[in-house]
Amino acid sequence: MHQYLFLLFLLMKPFYWFSSGGLQIADVFFILSFGLYVFFVKKAEKISIDKNDKWLFYFVVCIVAINLFYGVLYGESNFIQASLYYVYNLLVVLTFRAYAEEQGAFLVNVARVCKINLILQLFFYITGIGRYFAASRYMGTFNDPNQMAFFVYISLMMAFLISRIKGGKLSWVYHVIAMALIFFTASAGMLMGMMLFYGLEALPNVKMLAQRQHSVRSILTVTAFLAALVLFSPEIGDYAADLSESSIVARAEEKLSRMNESAAGPTNIQERGIDRLYLYPEKLLYGAGESYQERFDQSYLDGEVHSTLLSMLFYYGILPTAALLYWIWKNIGVLSTINIAIVLSLFLESLTLLNQRQSLFWMIFVLLNVLHKKQATDKETAVVPAALLAGQPENAARDILLR
Repeated sequence: MHQYLFLLFLLMKPFYWFSSGGLQIADVFFILSFGLYVFFVKKAEKISIDKNDKWLFYFVVCIVAINLFYGVLYGESNFIQASLYYVYNLLVVLTFRAYAEEQGAFLVNVARVCKINLILQLFFYITGIGRYFAASRYMGTFNDPNQMAFFVYISLMMAFLISRIKGGKLSWVYHVIAMALIFFTASAGMLMGMMLFYGLEALPNVKMLAQRQHSVRSILTVTAFLAALVLFSPEIGDYAADLSESSIVARAEEKLSRMNESAAGPTNIQERGIDRLYLYPEKLLYGAGESYQERFDQSYLDGEVHSTLLSMLFYYGILPTAALLYWIWKNIGVLSTINIAIVLSLFLESLTLLNQRQSLFWMIFVLLNVLHKKQATDKETAVVPAALLAGQPENAARDILLR
């Protein structure tokens, strides 16, 4: 039951019934899942934190201490609220890791829920149930198009990782659905992250495809057919006009124009509040606390720093951030191609988005750790038979393999 409640938590995650930042229906299911697990499943055992998660625990302890200090200093309760997000997500990480390492079909069911969520969001788009932001950016059942884009991206990555953990491959259908939904949200940063993921993920397959001439011929044939279909279509002018007027193209052009400070309006760094890192460099040492943004009147942006890792560096300083990065490193393990593709794409899109309050952001590192452990186990099981067979006569080697 505790695992089923966690699956309901994931299934209800896209449905924002209330304003962002507050408790949602999905969070109720997680609280029930956590409560059942602690008070009924683990009641006879001593509750402990996995060695990999101790660094995340230290990071959260530092956050609570820093925000408590600034909360008392300025008399602002919002500092405490900022700490609660991290405490909540720490509990999500601990719970998800415990469930993922239990025997059973939990991870398979998590992948199924991720796929269902992608299909549901496509269904809402087709039927017109989903909502729009400023009439041009689709946001589905979310309160913000960037929220939706991140959820779609991370759901795809989780389903992708679990398929690899289980020794399979994720169907291309879900990749197409995810890319289409992200395109509808017009999230430029998320599209850049997806492009980086596919670019890196394709690298090890280039040599393999080169060795299979029929695969290369098939790809070239299909590509040529699609290109001819588009180029010689009588509606090609309409397609080009629609693409040039689309929201995502307009946003990409706008962001490129803001790369230099001589352009009209704020730069990308100013627009995201990242300018605080060089306007208030002392905060990088001991942290500024995550609230009361009015203090930073030299910054262009009135709100929060909209960059995941850079915001945590600014709000909590270099030592807590180092603990967080060490936790991430411990979970990633050996930098395989899959790990590199997912981590770099996640970091790239997180440069311009605030993702640390999203539970799925933290859960992806747990899955990366599960995949790393599986790869290490597979490598050990592959090495042991080779060692046993070394120097054995042919008949003895056959007997060892049979056993």
